[in-house]
Amino acid sequence: MFNPPPTPTAQPSAVRAVHNPAQHVTSPATIVTAPVRPPLGITGAESSSSKSVGNAQPLEGGKIVARIDGQIVLASDVLWQVNKILQANIDRIPPAERDKVRRMLLRQQVMGLIDTKLLYADFRRKVPAENIPTVEKNLVTPFEETEIPRLMKMLEMESRSELVAELQKLGTSLPEMQRQFNERTIAGEWLRQLAPKPEEVTYDELVAYYRQHVEEGEYDNPAQAKWEELMVRINRFGGDRAAAWRAIAEMGNQVWQRVAANPDLRGAVFTQLAKQKSHGFTAKQGGAHDWTTKGALRNQKIDEVLFSLEVGQMSNIIEFDQAFYIVRVLERKEAGRTPFTETQTAIRKKLEGKQKQELIKAVLVRLRKDSRVWTVFDGDISGPRLAELLDRPKKR
Repeated sequence: MFNPPPTPTAQPSAVRAVHNPAQHVTSPATIVTAPVRPPLGITGAESSSSKSVGNAQPLEGGKIVARIDGQIVLASDVLWQVNKILQANIDRIPPAERDKVRRMLLRQQVMGLIDTKLLYADFRRKVPAENIPTVEKNLVTPFEETEIPRLMKMLEMESRSELVAELQKLGTSLPEMQRQFNERTIAGEWLRQLAPKPEEVTYDELVAYYRQHVEEGEYDNPAQAKWEELMVRINRFGGDRAAAWRAIAEMGNQVWQRVAANPDLRGAVFTQLAKQKSHGFTAKQGGAHDWTTKGALRNQKIDEVLFSLEVGQMSNIIEFDQAFYIVRVLERKEAGRTPFTETQTAIRKKLEGKQKQELIKAVLVRLRKDSRVWTVFDGDISGPRLAELLDRPKKR
C-alpha cells in the first residue's frame, strides 16, 4: 500500500541522377526548405556565370541549357520539376528572390541529369540503332504500370486526364515523361551492365569486419526496458503537493488491489486507469512506453528504477520535477553484444553493397573523364571539374 507523502526534496541508386524505377521517389515539395541554400555549394568565386545567376533572365522552355556528349538538354526537360518545387515553396521565397532561386534550381536539376545523359549516350553509341526501338517498346508497360502511378501520387492527381493537365500546366507532357523515363531506366540498366560483377565476400572478410566494428562498439547493445506509468502533476491540484500525492497513491492502490485479486494477470495493467486519470504524455496510450535505452531519460530516478525493478514489479511513488510517478517494467533486454552468427548476413550485404558502389563509381569516373559537357550556367566543364561538381554533395 502507498503511505502518506514524505518531506519534499530539492529539485543528434547511391549513383547520382541514375533512376531506379522500383525506388520510391520523394515529392519535390520536400526538396526545398527555408532558408534556400545555393545547390552544389555555389559561391561567388566559382565561376563568372555563377556570379550572374541573380541578374539573369528566366530561361524559357525551348532554350538549350546543356549539351552532354552530343545530347541536348532543353530547359523544358527540367522546368516542370523546378516549377513544382517553386509552387510548393512559394510562400517561403521572397518575390525579389524567386528568379534567382528558379535559376539555381534549374542548374541543380541540369547537373543531376549529367550522369544519366552520359550513360544514355554511351548506350546509344554501343548498341545497334535498329535495337533501340525494341528496347523503348519494352518500356511502355513499365511506364504505364509504375511511372504513371508514381507521377499521379507525387502530383496528387486522381486520374490520367488530371495528370496530363497538371503536366501541361507545369510545362511538360506525358510523352516527354515517357522519354525521360526511358532514358533513366536505360541508363540505370546500362550502368549495371557496364559495372564488373563484384567478387564474392569471403568468410575471413566477414570476420575481419565484425572484429573491427566490435572494437568500435558497433555491436554493443545497451540495456532497454518497455514500461508503463501513472503520473500526477502537482500544478493540476493547485500546487497542493499532499493532494497530488493522495491522487497518485489512490491510483497505485487501485492497481495493487486489481493485481492482488488476479495474481495471474500479465502484460500492461495501468492502461484503463492511465487513460482516465494519468497526466503523462502517453496517458492516451494507456501510459505505455516503448523500448527505452538505459540513460536516455531526463528523469534519472525513473531511469534507475526501470533497470533495477523486477519485470512486472510496480515501483514506489517517485517524485521528480513537480510530479509524482508510479512505473512498472513490462519487458527488459539486458546489455549485451550481438554475436557474429546473428550479424554475418547483414555484414555480407553491406560489404557487397560497398563493393558494387565502388565498381559503379569507377564506371562513372571513366565516362566523366572522356565526356564533353557544356551548360548555360558553367560553360564548358572539363573532366576533373565535372567530377568535383558532381561529387561535392556526397561529401556533405
